[in-house]
Amino acid sequence: MMSLSEKSEAEIQSLLTEFGIKHGPIVDSTRKLYEKKLEQAMAKVTVKQSSDKTFYREEEEEITYVTYHSPRHEVHANTSLERRLHYLVETKRQC
Repeated sequence: MMSLSEKSEAEIQSLLTEFGIKHGPIVDSTRKLYEKKLEQAMAKVTVKQSSDKTFYREEEEEITYVTYHSPRHEVHANTSLERRLHYLVETKRQC
């Protein structure tokens, strides 16, 4: 990684803006001050990133749909079956 002293004035201005540091023109008399402020801001960001490392991977999940029929339908089917059986039994008795 290139040190701040090796960066151009435009690169320093860009970094200052990126880190939210108010700044004026970068000249010989202000450059060291801005480099110091950038180093401090970069150190804070680096510390925050290293203390909370979370890695995760998202994958597509296969979804299986299950159809559920309420017990009411089953009771109805059983009742219908019972009615048929009852009918058959009654019909046989009558014969």
